[in-house]
Amino acid sequence: MRRRGARAGGGALVLGLLASLVAAPRAEARLIDLYAGPRAGGMIGWGSRSTTPDFFEKVRGAALGAEVGIKVLVVNLSVDFFQMFDGNGRSGTLSQALLGFELDIPLGQGTRPEERRKLLLRPGVGAGVGFGTPGPVHPPLSNDQISDKGFISQTRMALEYNPNVLLGFGVEGAFGYHYFVGAQEVANNVSGHSAGYQMSLLATATLHLGY
Repeated sequence: MRRRGARAGGGALVLGLLASLVAAPRAEARLIDLYAGPRAGGMIGWGSRSTTPDFFEKVRGAALGAEVGIKVLVVNLSVDFFQMFDGNGRSGTLSQALLGFELDIPLGQGTRPEERRKLLLRPGVGAGVGFGTPGPVHPPLSNDQISDKGFISQTRMALEYNPNVLLGFGVEGAFGYHYFVGAQEVANNVSGHSAGYQMSLLATATLHLGY
Protein backbone atom coordinates (compact mmCIF):
# COMPACT_ATOMS: atom_id res chain seq x y z
CA MET A 1 0.00 0.00 0.00
CA ARG A 2 2.84 2.38 0.83
CA ARG A 3 4.47 1.75 -2.54
CA ARG A 4 1.17 2.36 -4.33
CA GLY A 5 0.69 5.56 -2.33
CA ALA A 6 4.20 6.74 -3.18
CA ARG A 7 3.65 5.99 -6.87
CA ALA A 8 0.29 7.77 -6.81
CA GLY A 9 1.87 10.76 -5.11
CA GLY A 10 4.64 10.83 -7.70
CA GLY A 11 2.11 10.59 -10.52
CA ALA A 12 0.06 13.42 -9.02
CA LEU A 13 3.22 15.56 -8.77
CA VAL A 14 4.07 14.97 -12.43
CA LEU A 15 0.49 15.67 -13.54
CA GLY A 16 0.42 18.85 -11.48
CA LEU A 17 3.70 19.98 -13.02
CA LEU A 18 2.45 19.29 -16.55
CA ALA A 19 -0.74 21.22 -15.82
CA SER A 20 1.35 24.14 -14.64
CA LEU A 21 3.38 23.98 -17.85
CA VAL A 22 0.23 24.43 -19.89
CA ALA A 23 -0.96 27.31 -17.72
CA ALA A 24 2.40 29.13 -17.58
CA PRO A 25 2.59 32.31 -19.71
CA ARG A 26 4.89 31.61 -22.64
CA ALA A 27 5.97 35.22 -22.83
CA GLU A 28 7.83 34.77 -19.52
CA ALA A 29 9.93 31.80 -20.69
CA ARG A 30 12.99 31.61 -22.89
CA LEU A 31 12.48 29.72 -26.12
CA ILE A 32 15.98 28.22 -25.89
CA ASP A 33 18.33 28.35 -22.92
CA LEU A 34 21.90 27.04 -23.13
CA TYR A 35 23.34 27.05 -19.62
CA ALA A 36 26.41 25.99 -17.67
CA GLY A 37 27.89 26.63 -14.26
CA PRO A 38 29.42 25.31 -11.03
CA ARG A 39 27.50 23.63 -8.19
CA ALA A 40 28.59 23.20 -4.56
CA GLY A 41 26.90 21.75 -1.50
CA GLY A 42 26.16 18.29 -0.14
CA MET A 43 24.67 14.98 -1.22
CA ILE A 44 23.50 11.93 0.73
CA GLY A 45 21.49 8.79 0.04
CA TRP A 46 20.53 5.36 1.26
CA GLY A 47 19.56 1.97 -0.15
CA SER A 48 16.67 -0.40 0.38
CA ARG A 49 18.69 -3.64 0.09
CA SER A 50 20.62 -4.56 3.22
CA THR A 51 22.65 -7.24 1.41
CA THR A 52 24.22 -4.81 -1.07
CA PRO A 53 25.89 -1.57 0.08
CA ASP A 54 24.27 1.29 -1.81
CA PHE A 55 26.48 3.69 -3.77
CA PHE A 56 25.18 6.72 -1.84
CA GLU A 57 25.92 5.03 1.47
CA LYS A 58 29.55 4.59 0.39
CA VAL A 59 29.98 7.93 -1.41
CA ARG A 60 28.32 10.92 0.27
CA GLY A 61 29.10 14.25 1.89
CA ALA A 62 30.32 17.56 0.52
CA ALA A 63 30.00 17.85 -3.26
CA LEU A 64 31.62 20.12 -5.83
CA GLY A 65 30.77 19.93 -9.51
CA ALA A 66 29.31 21.49 -12.63
CA GLU A 67 26.25 21.21 -14.84
CA VAL A 68 25.67 21.97 -18.51
CA GLY A 69 22.38 21.71 -20.32
CA ILE A 70 19.89 22.93 -22.85
CA LYS A 71 16.25 23.79 -22.26
CA VAL A 72 13.74 24.26 -25.07
CA LEU A 73 10.65 25.90 -23.57
CA VAL A 74 10.06 23.47 -20.69
CA VAL A 75 11.94 20.37 -21.93
CA ASN A 76 15.32 20.17 -20.22
CA LEU A 77 18.38 18.00 -20.97
CA SER A 78 21.29 18.27 -18.53
CA VAL A 79 24.61 16.58 -17.82
CA ASP A 80 26.38 17.06 -14.51
CA PHE A 81 29.42 15.80 -12.61
CA PHE A 82 30.10 15.87 -8.87
CA GLN A 83 33.26 15.16 -6.92
CA MET A 84 32.50 14.11 -3.34
CA PHE A 85 34.66 14.91 -0.33
CA ASP A 86 34.95 13.20 3.06
CA GLY A 87 37.30 13.41 6.03
CA ASN A 88 40.16 12.03 3.93
CA GLY A 89 39.73 14.48 1.05
CA ARG A 90 38.39 13.52 -2.38
CA SER A 91 36.27 10.37 -2.41
CA GLY A 92 33.95 9.10 -5.16
CA THR A 93 32.21 10.84 -8.03
CA LEU A 94 28.74 10.90 -9.60
CA SER A 95 27.96 11.67 -13.25
CA GLN A 96 24.39 12.07 -14.50
CA ALA A 97 22.56 12.67 -17.78
CA LEU A 98 18.92 13.63 -17.20
CA LEU A 99 15.97 14.46 -19.45
CA GLY A 100 12.85 16.04 -18.04
CA PHE A 101 10.64 19.10 -17.62
CA GLU A 102 11.42 22.36 -15.83
CA LEU A 103 9.36 25.51 -15.29
CA ASP A 104 10.44 29.13 -14.97
CA ILE A 105 8.06 30.88 -12.57
CA PRO A 106 8.83 34.64 -12.29
CA LEU A 107 8.63 36.03 -8.77
CA GLY A 108 10.13 39.48 -9.40
CA GLN A 109 8.22 42.75 -9.30
CA GLY A 110 7.65 44.96 -12.33
CA THR A 111 5.66 45.31 -15.52
CA ARG A 112 8.32 44.09 -17.97
CA PRO A 113 9.24 40.38 -18.36
CA GLU A 114 12.94 41.06 -17.65
CA GLU A 115 11.99 42.68 -14.34
CA ARG A 116 9.76 39.79 -13.29
CA ARG A 117 12.45 37.28 -14.29
CA LYS A 118 15.04 38.71 -11.90
CA LEU A 119 13.83 36.18 -9.33
CA LEU A 120 12.78 32.76 -10.63
CA LEU A 121 11.36 29.67 -9.00
CA ARG A 122 12.29 26.56 -10.99
CA PRO A 123 10.45 23.31 -10.17
CA GLY A 124 11.33 20.33 -12.33
CA VAL A 125 11.45 16.57 -12.74
CA GLY A 126 13.93 14.45 -14.66
CA ALA A 127 15.23 10.93 -15.19
CA GLY A 128 18.14 9.29 -16.94
CA VAL A 129 21.37 7.45 -16.26
CA GLY A 130 23.95 7.79 -13.50
CA PHE A 131 27.53 6.56 -13.16
CA GLY A 132 29.41 6.37 -9.87
CA THR A 133 33.07 5.82 -9.08
CA PRO A 134 34.52 4.84 -5.67
CA GLY A 135 37.33 7.39 -5.94
CA PRO A 136 38.53 10.38 -7.97
CA VAL A 137 38.31 10.01 -11.75
CA HIS A 138 41.47 9.79 -13.83
CA PRO A 139 40.35 11.29 -17.17
CA PRO A 140 39.00 10.07 -19.42
CA LEU A 141 36.28 8.26 -17.47
CA SER A 142 36.43 4.57 -18.40
CA ASN A 143 34.32 1.56 -17.52
CA ASP A 144 37.03 0.08 -15.27
CA GLN A 145 36.76 3.16 -13.01
CA ILE A 146 32.96 2.89 -12.63
CA SER A 147 31.68 0.96 -9.62
CA ASP A 148 27.91 1.59 -10.02
CA LYS A 149 25.65 2.55 -12.91
CA GLY A 150 21.98 2.56 -13.74
CA PHE A 151 18.71 4.48 -13.62
CA ILE A 152 18.41 7.70 -11.64
CA SER A 153 15.59 10.24 -11.26
CA GLN A 154 14.93 13.39 -9.31
CA THR A 155 12.43 16.08 -8.42
CA ARG A 156 14.15 19.44 -8.12
CA MET A 157 13.21 22.85 -6.75
CA ALA A 158 15.49 25.81 -7.45
CA LEU A 159 15.39 29.51 -6.61
CA GLU A 160 17.56 31.75 -8.79
CA TYR A 161 18.33 35.47 -8.72
CA ASN A 162 19.27 36.97 -12.10
CA PRO A 163 21.04 40.36 -11.88
CA ASN A 164 21.04 40.38 -15.69
CA VAL A 165 19.97 38.13 -18.58
CA LEU A 166 23.27 36.21 -18.61
CA LEU A 167 23.96 35.37 -14.96
CA GLY A 168 22.02 33.58 -12.26
CA PHE A 169 22.85 32.79 -8.62
CA GLY A 170 20.74 30.54 -6.47
CA VAL A 171 20.10 27.49 -4.38
CA GLU A 172 18.45 24.20 -5.29
CA GLY A 173 17.29 21.08 -3.51
CA ALA A 174 16.64 17.70 -5.11
CA PHE A 175 15.18 14.37 -4.03
CA GLY A 176 15.12 11.25 -6.19
CA TYR A 177 15.17 7.51 -6.69
CA HIS A 178 17.93 5.33 -8.16
CA TYR A 179 18.44 1.72 -9.20
CA PHE A 180 22.11 0.92 -9.64
CA VAL A 181 23.92 -2.20 -10.81
CA GLY A 182 27.53 -2.98 -9.95
CA ALA A 183 29.58 -2.13 -13.05
CA GLN A 184 31.38 -5.45 -13.00
CA GLU A 185 28.27 -7.50 -12.14
CA VAL A 186 26.25 -9.66 -14.51
CA ALA A 187 23.01 -7.79 -15.23
CA ASN A 188 20.76 -10.67 -14.10
CA ASN A 189 22.66 -11.14 -10.82
CA VAL A 190 20.36 -9.20 -8.50
CA SER A 191 22.73 -9.66 -5.56
CA GLY A 192 24.81 -6.85 -7.05
CA HIS A 193 21.87 -4.49 -7.51
CA SER A 194 20.90 -1.68 -5.18
CA ALA A 195 17.85 0.60 -5.14
CA GLY A 196 17.27 3.60 -2.93
CA TYR A 197 16.88 7.34 -2.61
CA GLN A 198 19.23 10.31 -2.78
CA MET A 199 18.96 13.98 -1.92
CA SER A 200 21.11 17.07 -2.39
CA LEU A 201 21.26 20.74 -1.46
CA LEU A 202 23.42 22.94 -3.69
CA ALA A 203 24.43 26.55 -4.24
CA THR A 204 24.52 27.44 -7.94
CA ALA A 205 26.02 29.96 -10.33
CA THR A 206 24.85 29.76 -13.93
CA LEU A 207 25.65 31.38 -17.27
CA HIS A 208 22.55 31.53 -19.52
CA LEU A 209 22.79 31.90 -23.27
CA GLY A 210 19.66 31.92 -25.37
CA TYR A 211 16.55 33.92 -26.19
